[in-house]
Amino acid sequence: MTSVKAVLLGLRNIGRLLQLRHLSGSKKSFEDLVVPLTVKSASTANDVDVGVEFGGILAKDALISVLSQFARRTAVRKLGAEHGLTGKFFLQALASFRRYCQESAVLPVDLHIMLADILQNSRHVDDLFPLFLRHARQVFPHLECIEELKNISDLRLPQNWYPEARSIQRRVIFHAGPTNSGKTYQALQRYLAAKSGVYCGPLKLLASEVFHKSNAAGVPCDLITGEERCLANGQTCSEHISCTVEMLDTRVHYEVAVIDEIQMMRDLQRGWAWTRALLGVCADEIHVCGESAAVDLVKELLVSLGDEFELHTYERKTPLKVLDSPLGSLDSIQPYDCIVAFNRNDLFKVTRQVEASGRSVAMIYGSLPPGTKLAQARKFNDPDDPCDVLVATDAIGMGLNLSIRRVIFYSLVKVTLNESGEKELEPISTSQALQIAGRAGRFGTFHESGEVTTLRMEDLPALKAILTKPTEPIPAAGLFPTLEQIEMFAYYLPKATLSNLLDIFVSLSAVDESRFFMCNVDDLKFLADMIEHVPLTLKVRYIFCMAPISRKKPFVCGMFLRYARKFSRGEPLTSDWLARTVGWPFSAPTKIVDLIHLEDVFDVLDTYLWLGYRFTDMFPETEQVRAMQRELDVLIRESLQNVKQLLKTVQVAGLFDQQGLNGFDSRSPTTANAAAVAKDSPAKMKQATSTTKAVRKGGVIQSLIKQGLLTPGMVEQIRKEIQADQEELFIPTRYFSITVCHVIQYDVGMNVGSVVLFNCSTDLMLFSYLFECACGMEVNTFAFTISARKTDVPHGDRCDTCRFLARSFEKGFNDTNKSHFEGGNTAWENENLGKYSTSETRFIEIMELICSKKSKDVKEESKIKNLESKCHAMAEEHEETLETWYYHNQKKYPDLFDWFCIKTVKVCCPDNTFGASCAPCPGDPKRPCFGNGICEGSGSRFGSGKCKCHRGYQGKLCRHCDSNFFKVHSNETYILCQPCHESCKGGCSGEGPKECNSCRVGWIMDEDIGCKDIDECESSPCTDQFEKCENTPGSYKCVCAEAFRREDGVCIPDPDVPRPKPVFFGLLAQQVLRYASYFGLLLSFLLILLRPKTPLIVLFTCSLVIIALIEAGHAVRMLNAIFLGDQAL
Repeated sequence: MTSVKAVLLGLRNIGRLLQLRHLSGSKKSFEDLVVPLTVKSASTANDVDVGVEFGGILAKDALISVLSQFARRTAVRKLGAEHGLTGKFFLQALASFRRYCQESAVLPVDLHIMLADILQNSRHVDDLFPLFLRHARQVFPHLECIEELKNISDLRLPQNWYPEARSIQRRVIFHAGPTNSGKTYQALQRYLAAKSGVYCGPLKLLASEVFHKSNAAGVPCDLITGEERCLANGQTCSEHISCTVEMLDTRVHYEVAVIDEIQMMRDLQRGWAWTRALLGVCADEIHVCGESAAVDLVKELLVSLGDEFELHTYERKTPLKVLDSPLGSLDSIQPYDCIVAFNRNDLFKVTRQVEASGRSVAMIYGSLPPGTKLAQARKFNDPDDPCDVLVATDAIGMGLNLSIRRVIFYSLVKVTLNESGEKELEPISTSQALQIAGRAGRFGTFHESGEVTTLRMEDLPALKAILTKPTEPIPAAGLFPTLEQIEMFAYYLPKATLSNLLDIFVSLSAVDESRFFMCNVDDLKFLADMIEHVPLTLKVRYIFCMAPISRKKPFVCGMFLRYARKFSRGEPLTSDWLARTVGWPFSAPTKIVDLIHLEDVFDVLDTYLWLGYRFTDMFPETEQVRAMQRELDVLIRESLQNVKQLLKTVQVAGLFDQQGLNGFDSRSPTTANAAAVAKDSPAKMKQATSTTKAVRKGGVIQSLIKQGLLTPGMVEQIRKEIQADQEELFIPTRYFSITVCHVIQYDVGMNVGSVVLFNCSTDLMLFSYLFECACGMEVNTFAFTISARKTDVPHGDRCDTCRFLARSFEKGFNDTNKSHFEGGNTAWENENLGKYSTSETRFIEIMELICSKKSKDVKEESKIKNLESKCHAMAEEHEETLETWYYHNQKKYPDLFDWFCIKTVKVCCPDNTFGASCAPCPGDPKRPCFGNGICEGSGSRFGSGKCKCHRGYQGKLCRHCDSNFFKVHSNETYILCQPCHESCKGGCSGEGPKECNSCRVGWIMDEDIGCKDIDECESSPCTDQFEKCENTPGSYKCVCAEAFRREDGVCIPDPDVPRPKPVFFGLLAQQVLRYASYFGLLLSFLLILLRPKTPLIVLFTCSLVIIALIEAGHAVRMLNAIFLGDQAL
């Protein structure tokens, strides 16, 4: 894998949950939101049809004529408008009325007689209107209660929702000041001195901190958050409460209340909670803490209520200096520096680079458990801990006390939601910048001042401008529909779903826009749509959907759906069931994606606890789940200690080598994102296009070289890698559509359409610019894999990927066949399954199950590299096509593979066909290539259709036997070939060595048996003294003798083979024989001297020969011992 195979890897199936189809953002009218009901046609009755008795049978043609005349009447339309039937309401009601009159076997008597009189010219066609209006009110029940609905959704006086607060005189003290000014400290002093009090904080961490400080100061205090209840006195409630702002009870009277971070009233998701606390808290003395930007709005709201208002302002306790120079490089990091990035991918990237320099890093980001955040903060604050650098997101802005000396902004842009609920990539606001920068030099630490700067020079002027810009006053406070309001809406609209009720409520709501705004309800609607098919009461459904769940996390959403299903069946959710479902216990993560999954599991447990405090009987084991949470918190905490190793396993490669990577990162994500993200408005699209034109001018390569982002050497290296790899380029066209030397498009998919942003350069160097733009964005809004190739994904892979996708979708379709509706009576099942079988929720469930090798027996497809990744990419690319089959074509075309892969997407062909037009393969249609080969490209849209013959066959149609094969049987459509004997050369006429045409080398022709093996060992071909010859069919081989092995072509003694050692008596006998021979030689010599006779001379000579032989053998053994070792002895 080369560096060109860069992968920007996000969540695969999360695309379904992140489509950003914000209904509130699309500004739908009231007419678009109200769903018409179906009025069933009347069936034939057993009784006499009174209408026919009085008016006769109505001719169908005449009836159609009357209804058409009625629809064209201007007076009818005016009357309809007076009764609320405007625009689409009138047209939909009219279509329903026409269908009802034409399809009903029996019409109501009054309607039948009216139509008969009109046909006889006894009545005017306008007289039909009252009966039409009666039908229209059945189609649109709201027509009879529209005024009541408007009254319920009138939010212009939200202060009237809190009678307890309006019944007392309240004194409000606003503590206004920047971060690190001591405003909250002053408010808490009054809170601790009061007889009773409540603290309302934005985060669990802050509420928990006040809880511990209060009890440590001797003031009993209870902690109340969405997931936790801690009573200071055991079973008795204390007079002091510390809670998250959403958990404030407006019915309880307190002496003192503290509302922290009041500027959060402007938040599009949670702003309603601060508005509710400010208007509804029942306290004699209220201390409000926050930015000065909220002073005017808070004062205006409170003075209109008759509350007393005081303003206390504060200044920062330690100086904060904006440096004149950027950090420049991560190599310049110093102790107690904090690098702030605004997405998790940048966070991991920075952490990896800092730790590579040998520093220990603490990490804090939003999805970490609170305990882990506190542990990381303690680790960073501890002067004895080697960790002296903090890498964090804006999660450090609230709730943590950190000993930061210098804050360094990695970038100045982040993803935000606008008023319409649409995602935008915007520069951070002055308020956000001050909140984060203010963490430097915090009072009470050993830093006398704080410093703030940026990583790159080009961001520094922008940061100075942001920090010096006056904070804009908060214009309005958020509101949100209450459960009581939604329940009253449901009373008048009993058939409407919760999501539909919310849409109608927002559409009809009246808000004093000079002081209030409606908070975004999309998260609530998302969860409501997800569990719409689950049978729950409206109150339970609303409470479930208020759970703090991120819809960006598919696993958490899937578990939320399981919670709802089990709850609907009346089955208590036990900790054992939860453990089995999430796969408990967990081992230490080995990859970053495993760590992220653990964070998701923690959120799942959090959701259980949140629901457990609202439905104690159905979620009974909160303590066991809390114990699981603590254990998981420890595991996540320990995993962060090893984040460097986790980051090494991330499957993300850079475009360049290390030198190139540094150059690639030298450009600010702020600048890159400004050019890359033109997402939500034509104006932004235009701006992005103009930015790109500057890059295009002079060519992409030259532009990047001039900017210092590329060097000629890097360009040449990339060209070589592209040419060498020839890897595929495949990006889901929903996000990008890239074709080399053609036009590159960026499809926003959000009511804007597609516009041309870049022209492709023939050298593919535009990739570098695209990657830089994409890297700075929130990667979880993408799901694509990029590498370099001049063509799309290989056609064979595309077909097999499509087949795998279709199979896994069908399996998911079957697995969700009855969901939880099985087990009731047939009528109940049919009624509920009718809603669920083609519901959006079921489609989401199926999409969660697709593209998993574990879910299907994968055969040929398993050979494809990155099969699951390509499958998910194809699912993203053709999701709308899958929706079309799911909603409209599943009955007509039950074979999804045939309809999707062959007929619609057209990446496959039927079996035994090939090519773009699916031409038939050569040979018999059922047995192409005579069954003895494979048609090239069979079943796909590529290939030549030529036969690739199996072993033993040859010819264009594989109709002939290959060389050294003989024909066993054949006819017009079939041939069977078998291999000749191994001794045959040049073919054979049949089976066995006797049928050979000639013999191969090593064999000789024999008249009786045919080709006979030659025994080459008879000629002793093995010349090494330690080798021996073994004959083989047609040849021979030389092998080492026993106790020897071959090394470098020579047989040497094998040291691993044990050898028998000479026994003592054998050695003794040799020595006795040797010395006896010497003695015999000496004795013969003496006898010859005394008596020289022939026998003595012969004896002497024999002794001499024996001694010579013995000594010669001894000499040989000694030489062997010298050259071969002791084992030769």
